[in-house]
Amino acid sequence: MNKFYLFSFTREYEVKDKGGRQEKFLVVCYPYKHLSANPTDIYNQLRTYFQYNILPDKIVVLCAKFNETEIINLFRDDSELYKYIPLFTPDNGKENISIHSLQQNGIFQYQEGFKIEHTLLSEILNRGLVKIFVDKGGLIVSQSAHHFVFPSGKHSDRFLRPGNVLLEGIHINYIAFALFAHLKGRKFTSIYCDTSSINSLAFAYVILLREFFPRFIGSVEVESFGSYIGFERGKFSAPLNSLFLISSSTSGSIIERMVNDRKQNIKMENISIIYGLDIPVKFADSLVCNLNHQESSNPQGLLSFESYNVSKGISCKFCSDRSTAIDVQGDVFLLEKPSVKGILLSVHDNPTFLKKFSEYFIKSDKKEGLIKCYYKENSTDDKKYEIYLDINVILREWYRRTDSHPFKKIFSKIEKFVFQNIPASTKYLVVLPDQSSIQFAKLIKSILHSYNVNIPVKNVIGIQDLKSIDKNGKGAIVIVSASITTGRNLLYISRALREFEDTYRKTYFTFLSRPANKKHFEFLESNLSLGEFGKGTHKMNYIEQILCAQEAHNTPWHIEKEFLKSLEEFCEDNELSKSTKDFCGKRLNNLNNSGKKKRLTNNLFFPSLTGKVLKINKGFAFAPTLSHFIETSTQADVYFIISTILNELRCSGTLNQSEYVRNLLEPGNFVRFNDGIIQAALLRAARPEELRYDLSYEMALQMQDILIDMINHSDDEHAEALTEFLYAIAIKKLRIPNRVIEKCIKLITEKQLLKKDSILNGLIAFIRQKVVTAQSTSAT
Repeated sequence: MNKFYLFSFTREYEVKDKGGRQEKFLVVCYPYKHLSANPTDIYNQLRTYFQYNILPDKIVVLCAKFNETEIINLFRDDSELYKYIPLFTPDNGKENISIHSLQQNGIFQYQEGFKIEHTLLSEILNRGLVKIFVDKGGLIVSQSAHHFVFPSGKHSDRFLRPGNVLLEGIHINYIAFALFAHLKGRKFTSIYCDTSSINSLAFAYVILLREFFPRFIGSVEVESFGSYIGFERGKFSAPLNSLFLISSSTSGSIIERMVNDRKQNIKMENISIIYGLDIPVKFADSLVCNLNHQESSNPQGLLSFESYNVSKGISCKFCSDRSTAIDVQGDVFLLEKPSVKGILLSVHDNPTFLKKFSEYFIKSDKKEGLIKCYYKENSTDDKKYEIYLDINVILREWYRRTDSHPFKKIFSKIEKFVFQNIPASTKYLVVLPDQSSIQFAKLIKSILHSYNVNIPVKNVIGIQDLKSIDKNGKGAIVIVSASITTGRNLLYISRALREFEDTYRKTYFTFLSRPANKKHFEFLESNLSLGEFGKGTHKMNYIEQILCAQEAHNTPWHIEKEFLKSLEEFCEDNELSKSTKDFCGKRLNNLNNSGKKKRLTNNLFFPSLTGKVLKINKGFAFAPTLSHFIETSTQADVYFIISTILNELRCSGTLNQSEYVRNLLEPGNFVRFNDGIIQAALLRAARPEELRYDLSYEMALQMQDILIDMINHSDDEHAEALTEFLYAIAIKKLRIPNRVIEKCIKLITEKQLLKKDSILNGLIAFIRQKVVTAQSTSAT
């Protein structure tokens, strides 16, 4: 269980003669007692936060009179907890930490560190309440097929439902904290809630009263009065000393209905609206949380939305559009907004097979590696594999092997597998038509010869020569392939060899099996092995097997190629940025020639703004266990590792998408893995639906922090992948709200990054017109 509620926000302010500035606050609220008895959970929660988030400028700690001594001790300079705050050291004292405690009178009293003004404390409390509301889906938005009808008779396509918010104990207690401050610690004998979904808040408030006032032991009744219904029927009468909790309101009109009838004994000061939107000023004193969007003090707040009171003769535009009207009574609502879950990568996500693949990251004496991207051998069209494993790099070294050869372990494994899995009765080697498979067949023939198994040269045949097989002969036919992805060629050969099944047994021998998922491999194996004795009649053997992407038509570089053409044309039409056009031309030439040069190896990603090629640094969590991996690795190696990990998460269902659940790559991945090359690999290897941060306000803000931090450090390694992030935004793969994009562009302009003619000029102009403006137009 979380021992405290933690949230962060960025606050803008003006410095005289220096313009606008930004400060990032981390707020930690402790509503519980006896925290010091078991502080481990507190340490771990804070450590996790600092590991995956950009460090704050200031920390605000909120506690209460009944636990202030514990909290002050927890944040002492010599405390264990203080060590988990990497930004601060005992040298600077408490100038960046502020501790305030809630007192019996509902006022936050200054304890230690820097002092916060009352207005800022109120803003902080409100921001925390809004964050809970937004994060937990307190705003229900319908689709065009239907809209909602409230008990008040109004029609709208959205409504506030705090019942979605009051689910976790720490959030309930934080709201109760804010309610206590709002009511100045007043005691009540009865608490009435407009819906049973917020009864838990009433009970939490009672517990707080007893913590603050140990002598307050009287019974407090908690009941629900059914929103408007109790007052419409005129049968409601409450004790004088009663508190009324209204879960939410979008106008405050419910307060007027409550206080109009004096027989009901309800006073204005005894009514509290927990969440309010567009509440009139005259009811402002009854509002605990103001949801209204304000750019400076409440940027996460909600914009006003339209409603139509049909009972008063106002026409509903939703009904006019043939949208179905659905009554919302009490806690009944329709769940349409998908649950958004962030997936944070860790070393535990590294597939087992990838750990066993370490030797294949070794480079040959010629410094050439196995892994390449955007390539396919003998391709006559635009088909190029996202990941291409060039087995020939290893096979052609076979005849140069020595005891000190870099591929010594691989050669030994090949020899053992050939000896163990190629039958001595082999009469034919049927070879797939690619150069690697042909080379692999020669190697197999050579190994068999060393074990006195000789296969005539004429019996090493291609797919087109199957008719040359002696139908009267007996033995084994070995189908040789260097690598299989879909296995289509093997299925074709399997069908073509059926006429020989009476006298020959088939063995499929592959160097590397690399399907996208296990189900595909199992399907392939079950079909290929099927024969006279059922499954397993024919054998399927492979030296290595991995699961990795097999896309060959819509790879990240196919997409980039089309985008570069559009960007080049855009710059010409708008007479923009010669550097952008030149860059597009060179990059297109590079991509077009990738087939001839058999590689994209160290040119997969855009260079940094300073023109440096992105490289991996020490400390790569997923690095193979090789002594010289960092020094010898290529961009293709890193991309292969990241892509394979994401593919494994998709295979396991961790990154699956559904109508109700969206699994996104947590923005914290870009903080934890802050090498530009890893960030670029994540952006390229991810699918668009895995980067839909526009579905989560919290994740959108996290991405905003990450991008702004990179822009602020655009001249150092921290911003190596900035161009890749902007490119991902430009192709609408990385989806964030327009306000975030506009804020980033504004900062780029203020930092004068567009003064120098570079790829940024054309890219930013493209984003402004084709992304921001286009999305704004479609939204209206």
